[in-house]
Amino acid sequence: MNGIELDLLNLADAVSRLTRNTPQSVHTADDEGNPKVTFKMWPSLLNQLRFAMTPGMEAGAGGSGSGRPAPLALNAFDLLRKIDETSTYQYWTFGGTDRLDALSVEKRIQFWAMKAMASPADEQQAHKMIAGWCREIEAMFNPQHRIELRGKCPECGLSHYQVEDDGDLIRKATLTAIPHERGTYACCGNCGATWVGYQLHALAQHVTGVG
Repeated sequence: MNGIELDLLNLADAVSRLTRNTPQSVHTADDEGNPKVTFKMWPSLLNQLRFAMTPGMEAGAGGSGSGRPAPLALNAFDLLRKIDETSTYQYWTFGGTDRLDALSVEKRIQFWAMKAMASPADEQQAHKMIAGWCREIEAMFNPQHRIELRGKCPECGLSHYQVEDDGDLIRKATLTAIPHERGTYACCGNCGATWVGYQLHALAQHVTGVG
């Protein structure tokens, strides 16, 4: 995922990253050490998520040969299910009528985003959720040191949430901070809210970091 930036400045950027194959810049150097920028097509984040669920990914993601899916595949399945359920709800809520389009997660998200742009409040909410999914997928494929934050999410008001792992319910902190070369960001695992840049200062007033 080289060349992918975390800066999803608007809803259209987030939708494109999530649902469309896009050219991404790859920064390298030529034989003489001069900077060189090339472009290659990267699959959409949704397609990368689907690929992570295929059997070929299990060995590379820590599969033990026990027949149990690797953690990456389980996480990808859970996130894709969440995206599928939410986009279905939003598609019909915003007046979708084409049952063929409704079969495609990508088309549902694109329709939802297009309709949401008619209202600043709806656009802001759609941007927050879709950009949050993008960051969750990027973090999944780029494991980083994640710092749990003690405190309640300012958006959903929860300090912990539960996820199912192989039939067991695991309690996790809602808020985590993820250091990144382009700047630390934080996200809520429950509602998908994200904080970047100056927004982190406001979040810091609500939480205390724990290692």
